Amino acid sequence: MPHYLRSLLCSIAEARYLNRTLVLDLSVCLAAAYAGGMPEEGKRLAFYIDIEHLQSVVGIVEHKRFWEDWDKWGAQGQLGVRIIEDSRVAPTKFSKSRDPLIVRKFGDVEPGNYWYNVCEGEAEHVLRPPQGAIRTAPSLMDIVDGIISRMQVDFDSVHVGGNDGNLRRRIEESLNGGGRQVYVAGEGINVVLLDALKAKYSSVHYLDAFEELWARDSKWFLEMKRLNGGVPVEFDGYMRELVDREVFLKGKKKVEVLV
Repeated sequence: MPHYLRSLLCSIAEARYLNRTLVLDLSVCLAAAYAGGMPEEGKRLAFYIDIEHLQSVVGIVEHKRFWEDWDKWGAQGQLGVRIIEDSRVAPTKFSKSRDPLIVRKFGDVEPGNYWYNVCEGEAEHVLRPPQGAIRTAPSLMDIVDGIISRMQVDFDSVHVGGNDGNLRRRIEESLNGGGRQVYVAGEGINVVLLDALKAKYSSVHYLDAFEELWARDSKWFLEMKRLNGGVPVEFDGYMRELVDREVFLKGKKKVEVLV
């Protein structure tokens, strides 16, 4: 799981423990890893994860809106702020703080500057990241449903992590015999592997075979463009990863083949 999502889960756990509302930047672009580390203009968190479900788990206020309001409420220094400058400071140390605002600050040195570090060490016994809090965005789940509807519901799936000469043999040893539909997910997919699997199984599927579901005339593309103020939204690498993984998890028999 990317560092961001691990950190988000930890921040949710801490906010719940402290009985506080979480200030969250909803303009975060999770696909930055696929764009040279830089966020893409117009992308926001709701394109990747289910924000409504997240709000059912913990109280959330949008980052920009909060600070605009804070400037109105606390500009004269009338409202107290508690600054926590070290991820090693457990929330048990300030759980009784009466300050209206608690801010965690992180330095520039990795890996100690990630929020998920807070949930380790001393705080581990009181902070339990709610794994079910983060769900894939409904718009992406519509693509998942579209892929599955084009296959038989009863299919097997294999997730390929890496590539080596024994990959085909390892997949075939793990799956049932021919006559089954197979969905192949992951980054270790190539034409040679797919052709070899097609020779044995009745039907082999993979993500790019369903690209019409996010093409420029697709329901997903048009809806994302509308939500993004008329600006087209690319089906980026992280969206691909999320959809690929969700389809894999829907398989009747799921096999992980890692190198």
